[in-house]
Amino acid sequence: MKIQLKDGLVGHWPGGVDYRQELADQPAWRFGAGDFTIALRVHTDGHSEDIVGDLVSKFDPKTRRGFNLGVVTLSGMTFTTAANNRNIQFGIDDGKLEEWKDCGRPGNAVHIVAMAVVQGKLYAGTLEMGADQQGHLWRYEGGQQWTDLGGTPDGSSAVESIAEFNGALYCGTGRYNPMGSRLGPQLNKKPGGRVYRIESDGRWIECGKPGSEDAVPDDKPVDADYETGKADEATCLTVYRGKLYCTSHHRRGAFEYEGGQRWRNVGPNERIMSFTVFRDRLYALVNGKNGVLRYEGGSEWTSCGVPPRSDQNYAAVAYDGKLLVGTWPECEVVRYDGDDRWTMINRVGFEREVMAMALYNAKVYVGTLPMANVWRMDGNDFTFVGNLDNSPVPLRRVWSMAVYQGKLFAGMLPSGHIKSLQAGRMATHDRALPTGEHHLAAVRAGDRLKLYQDGVLVSESAPFKASDYNLDNDQPLRIGCGVGHPFRGTMRDLRLYHRALSPDEIERLAHERTGR
Repeated sequence: MKIQLKDGLVGHWPGGVDYRQELADQPAWRFGAGDFTIALRVHTDGHSEDIVGDLVSKFDPKTRRGFNLGVVTLSGMTFTTAANNRNIQFGIDDGKLEEWKDCGRPGNAVHIVAMAVVQGKLYAGTLEMGADQQGHLWRYEGGQQWTDLGGTPDGSSAVESIAEFNGALYCGTGRYNPMGSRLGPQLNKKPGGRVYRIESDGRWIECGKPGSEDAVPDDKPVDADYETGKADEATCLTVYRGKLYCTSHHRRGAFEYEGGQRWRNVGPNERIMSFTVFRDRLYALVNGKNGVLRYEGGSEWTSCGVPPRSDQNYAAVAYDGKLLVGTWPECEVVRYDGDDRWTMINRVGFEREVMAMALYNAKVYVGTLPMANVWRMDGNDFTFVGNLDNSPVPLRRVWSMAVYQGKLFAGMLPSGHIKSLQAGRMATHDRALPTGEHHLAAVRAGDRLKLYQDGVLVSESAPFKASDYNLDNDQPLRIGCGVGHPFRGTMRDLRLYHRALSPDEIERLAHERTGR
């Protein structure tokens, strides 16, 4: 490490594999309300690093003051595991929080079952309730505008999961049971449970029905679960180590995609509500008494124990290097401590269930049942940040979340609306960072944050008043650790500057020693 003020350079670190370092606070790491630049190279090899993680941060969680830069995967959202996948996110904050904004209701949605950011766009999957209605896939166009990308080809009532796999968009369909939300029976009786790939020309290509070889026929429901619609959902698509996985309620458990319309059952015999990837391992969050399971390969799963007082585990998030999970019926957030050990952090208000969890601009936000509130995790406490659905029904949910264009988006049941929140300012590159080596640069320049990938400007924040964001704090400078998930990969040539590098300077840095 070297510290110098020449040309604004105040820090230069060589880096290394899984590089992590924590440096005590000092004047050189304090940027105040002024410009600064973070530049570095990262390398991820193949699919060995499903989560890239934290790069650089200096952030005070008590005052919400400071900055953070990372390659973020929101892994653990109910049904849609990776709402964000390997997105570069650069944020600053000084305790600022704006009002929630209504982003509209896609079609006749009563439930925003899934949201995901794929290839620079925000997508939503919806549930509709009418006998002649079906679930739809929607693309956000800004404001309150959504483009309909089509209804479920199998005619089922919901698009329940969205994922990006091998550069393509995939969706899972289902016949969601609205009785659990006190909305009455599902009038659309058409079964779902299929997975589709959405082609660039808009065609939906069927990729099979996970578990169909073991399921009861579509026209012969034989048990109460199947009759109410719980048994035919293709939920919780996720990508792990280069393979696509899905849960199915035709037959409990997880399935690995083998191409065409073929899926292989990899167990366990449990009703899985979500997957989460943490420290290169795949975990299953179970609806039932078996808590959380870790995948060991083949069809082998290891019990990670049961979070205390929990019957159902819907959502998870990586925060401060730890895996956090939300529970029912006490609406608690718990921390996984390894083996089968769990520590309860706190209850969220007077709610009953944590439905959604997201890391947004260095803080964890959770959506709840039955009042459809959103809370921010502050230390071991939870701060109320808004009621998003006041429909006149007893059970209301904030079910889905995603970070897009620097904002936190949340989807509701039963209003079917989506709302967004802006805390501080963020520049987010809403595309998956490819594997291999890339040069990244994060710049605060006047009234904007800017992100560069391989010397090319890929994102800018919304404008702000520079004097509103004094980032000074007494926290350490953290490299490769801190805000969310520990860094996985190779980091080198990390540089911090007390000025905003020009586009030409960033391009030269990006192409140094690369031969390009």
